[in-house]
Amino acid sequence: MTKRIVIGTSIVLATIALFVVLISMKPEPPKKKPFVQAIVVETKAVETEDIQFLVDSQGPVLPVENSTLVSEVSGRITDVSDNFRVGAFVEKGEVLFTIDPANYVANVRSAEAALAQAQANYQDAKARTDQARKDWKKIGTGEPSDLVLRLPQLKQAEAAVQSAEADLMRARRDLDRTKVKATFDALIQSKMVGLGQFVNVGSQVATLYGTEYAEVRLPVPDQELAFLEIPESGEQLQPAVRLVGSYAGKEQNWFGKIVRTEGVVEQTNRLTYLVAQIEDPYNLKETEDKDAPLRFGTFVRAEIAGKQRDGLIALPRQALYFGNTVLILENESEIRLQEVSLARTEANTIYIDSGLKSGDEVITTPVHNPVNGMKVQKVGSQAKSNTANTNDTAQNTSADTAKQ
Repeated sequence: MTKRIVIGTSIVLATIALFVVLISMKPEPPKKKPFVQAIVVETKAVETEDIQFLVDSQGPVLPVENSTLVSEVSGRITDVSDNFRVGAFVEKGEVLFTIDPANYVANVRSAEAALAQAQANYQDAKARTDQARKDWKKIGTGEPSDLVLRLPQLKQAEAAVQSAEADLMRARRDLDRTKVKATFDALIQSKMVGLGQFVNVGSQVATLYGTEYAEVRLPVPDQELAFLEIPESGEQLQPAVRLVGSYAGKEQNWFGKIVRTEGVVEQTNRLTYLVAQIEDPYNLKETEDKDAPLRFGTFVRAEIAGKQRDGLIALPRQALYFGNTVLILENESEIRLQEVSLARTEANTIYIDSGLKSGDEVITTPVHNPVNGMKVQKVGSQAKSNTANTNDTAQNTSADTAKQ
């Protein structure tokens, strides 16, 4: 039993000794330098350019002329134009409907008769005055009085003629008003009366939207006014504006001009409103190129052409750090923080007027906590670096194999 234990112990010790010898004979692995993965970034070589600023806004399209027609005479509607319906286009002076003119025709005839009577009375009074003057020259001495010459009666007859003429003018005007007409080229937005309906003086009969011009009220923040050429009173300056909206499911563009500012700051939102005007929004004039109609009520986005600045550099907004700093790539692999002066900052773009020069490579990829000298890797050089690392690994592997 003791012999077996000794033999077993000897075998175990011999095995352990053999493992120790084999491990001690294993060659040491080559030492490698630790590899630090640099941040991969994109860059942009900057160049100065001339920039015209654009100021964005939005608003609904409204008619310049918005009028509610009222009846100026009373009566029953006896005739209605085919164009007198909501959505129809009418021209200035076009008759929309007619009010029964019978009573007004009678008033004109009566006024004409009254005028004829007044004119006859005037001629009689004038003849009597002339005869009285002749008689006085024959039998009278000195200057005759007005009563002798019947001048009061002549003046009374003359006043009666003038009154009769005014009555006739009024009667004819009322007769003409039985034909209710469009006061300008318009779109009928709504109508309140129809055939056979009785209307009184002052009754609202229709609402008309003028089609010659449309306008859009565009709210602009105070700080954006610095980038616009705002037309002042009496100036001919009218900045161009592009309007973008939807018609028949497709995006459409329309073009107009800023014609004025409303001159006050809105108290509710502290914004200044500019007014853009668009000519012939419904394309009713005879022109070769016709765009989609710009309908009243359409909500549009607007791009207002602003001031032009020379020698600016445009960069993506994400290239800006700490409010006034950009990152420049130096030596193909290092970051340098550079302070710049901003001409304008937009939602997606910044415009730099000083601090950079043409040819500088600005990093446009977001970098977390950048510092001067921080190592980065430019897009394009990454593939070269990976190839070099692969070659180093292959060389090390070959060396290990040769040693073994």
